Amino acid sequence: MLTALRSSPMMHEAIKLASDGEIGNSDAIALLQMPHSSEEVREVLTAFDKQLTREARAKLTLDAFVPRPAHVQNQRYEPIFDKYPISGKTYTTASGIVVLNEVQYYNGEMVQIFGDCVNVSRVREALAWSGYQPLGLRYRDGRETVIAQFWSHNLTDTSLRPYNAMFIVVAAVREGAPDCDAFIKADDNGASSVLSALRGSFNPTTAVYENDARLFFVRLLDSTKVAIEVGRERMGTDKRPGTIDLTHTGRQIAFSVKDGAGHKVADINVTLTEDPHAYLADVAAAAATAGMPFNPFPSGTEFVYPSVARIGNAPVVDWQWRTDLQPRLQSVKPNTVVFDSSSDEGAIMNTWGFRPQVLGYLANVRGVVTGVPEPSPNRQRVRIVGPTTAVRLLRK
Repeated sequence: MLTALRSSPMMHEAIKLASDGEIGNSDAIALLQMPHSSEEVREVLTAFDKQLTREARAKLTLDAFVPRPAHVQNQRYEPIFDKYPISGKTYTTASGIVVLNEVQYYNGEMVQIFGDCVNVSRVREALAWSGYQPLGLRYRDGRETVIAQFWSHNLTDTSLRPYNAMFIVVAAVREGAPDCDAFIKADDNGASSVLSALRGSFNPTTAVYENDARLFFVRLLDSTKVAIEVGRERMGTDKRPGTIDLTHTGRQIAFSVKDGAGHKVADINVTLTEDPHAYLADVAAAAATAGMPFNPFPSGTEFVYPSVARIGNAPVVDWQWRTDLQPRLQSVKPNTVVFDSSSDEGAIMNTWGFRPQVLGYLANVRGVVTGVPEPSPNRQRVRIVGPTTAVRLLRK
């Protein structure tokens, strides 16, 4: 067996790298840049388990379980993934699919539509008995609306393999929160809804921003069974089948969202702005109206968005969405987003009276989910992967 291992170019290089007693982060990157198979990565994990640093083991384990897709820009080595590395735990879904315990997103395109809803009571109903209420906008003329978001992802590289997703999100605060927390003074320029993702605290020592409002995930559509199962079982989110098709021509992008039965949810058609900073003046004006500071965050800032979800009347589950990127913002033109009430999700947005106002775009989205609760004792599916176990699971 040792002879067979030494015959692998990757193993031969690993033996040289381990000669000083340790295979570190840069060593793992060098190994993964060599032509290799998943089997060769598994053999390195088995042979050098004691000599791998935490970061090196995380990178090799990820590649062994989820080989990086071809023709996708590699963002797996970004600092945020070293800060929250793959642990070596796996989770087995209800249908028997073994996946890595961590939910991480390494690449893909994303649009976030920020706006407000005029049918406040219907949005409040969606959050009823959860302990949360929608974050509101209060305009100068006394009108009150609540903030919602509509996201579409084309995820080309994740720890659950590539898939596409759609999110209906409500910016939320604790039920009974005082007015100063429950409302934002709205500017008539239409930029105030995006303030829900900018009103928080920044720690300059750690370079971490944490959002004040929660992201309440009301409904998700996903294109793969494993993403749906992990989301429903581990994260308590109302995930259902759906498809999100993306076409991209120069600065023009189009997302077509459909539910699992093929009913149209939404069409998003936008020409991306050439100036990524042009809309920041409108955001700054909205922030001034709201009486909140608005300063660009330094490069390398980690953005933490506390998140909550539930399925039906089940207990609320919370976790954190973390990323080191912010979207490019621009105003939403008429007919940029069209919802179709033939689907339940499209009907939700139309019934809520959702008014799209700001579009955020990420060309290379990446992030991690932390704080996901462990399975209950009567359904303990999480297990630590040791060298032998890892190889056995991967070979199934």
